[in-house]
Amino acid sequence: MFRYRCCFFLLLVVKTCYTKEMTDIKALQSLPTRCTYEYAYDMYGAHCAGLRLTKIPSLKGGIEILDFSDNKLKEVHADTLSYYTSIKYLYLSENQIYSIDKDAFSYLTYLQTLDLSNNVILQLSETIFHLPSLRKLYLNGNPLSQGSLSSMEISKPIRAPLDLLDLSDCKLEVMPDLGILPQMTFYNISHNPLKSLDAQSFSGMCKLAKVDLTESINQIKLCDMKLSVMWFQEKGIYFQLGDYTKLNSREYENCPRIDIPQNLNATFNQCRMEYTEVQTVKTSRRTWMTIGGGLAGFLVGFVLLLYIMHRHNVAQTKRTTKEVKKVPPSDDKNATAILLNDVS
Repeated sequence: MFRYRCCFFLLLVVKTCYTKEMTDIKALQSLPTRCTYEYAYDMYGAHCAGLRLTKIPSLKGGIEILDFSDNKLKEVHADTLSYYTSIKYLYLSENQIYSIDKDAFSYLTYLQTLDLSNNVILQLSETIFHLPSLRKLYLNGNPLSQGSLSSMEISKPIRAPLDLLDLSDCKLEVMPDLGILPQMTFYNISHNPLKSLDAQSFSGMCKLAKVDLTESINQIKLCDMKLSVMWFQEKGIYFQLGDYTKLNSREYENCPRIDIPQNLNATFNQCRMEYTEVQTVKTSRRTWMTIGGGLAGFLVGFVLLLYIMHRHNVAQTKRTTKEVKKVPPSDDKNATAILLNDVS
């Protein structure tokens, strides 16, 4: 009896494993094997996520969104995306990217969001920071050691209008020098083994609203952070920490009082001036676009009015011509005879 029970149990296990294996195979077969196209937020996009692709295939032109996350892409060459210059949102997270050519993204002048998170990128090209429309840049989860960032000679000021930069979990020990970023509102440098927290790194971000420092200041002495904390408090910047108890301790209260250096305020004021200039340019551009649109509408209406008047005149001329043709011609012989009788 025990032997039969053992055989039955083994058969049941084999059947269960076989059923699970067949279910997994069916699930894999049901997954898409090629990129699909759809509209999102009135933009045409290509969805290629999770297809285990090693390179970006030939796609339809005119796409504005490309989701190529969760694949096996390793390199991004200069011509990889050169045919898709209309892309505004590019997602390349969860790949195996370790190499990006200098001009890999230079063609994407409309690019607003670039997600390179969770790859194995060691070196970055400075051209990324000068894309004219780039607002959001995600680099989190890449082993960007300070050595690779310090070797980058980023031309300043950065031309990309960044308002979000995510450098979390990038193995950074020192924050990179990014200069003035007048439109930056959120800076994520959490989960990095920072050895210092330089207030100068934040003074060029005059619109900064939030800094995420979670699990990044554990190796920094409390008194060495006081200037940055004072800067955040004075400028109304919310700084997120995993634990605020150290800043409420007596040790922190006993740290020497520090006056904010003039160079920080000078950089901050310069940032505000550049922000004002950017807003002025945007306002002027909108104004001129409004004026241009009004003039274009007026010209279109004027041309349409001229066309209507022309058609009206043509129709009236045709009608007059038809009426003239309907009038019977006079008898010249009778008119001559009447004239001769009158003379006699």
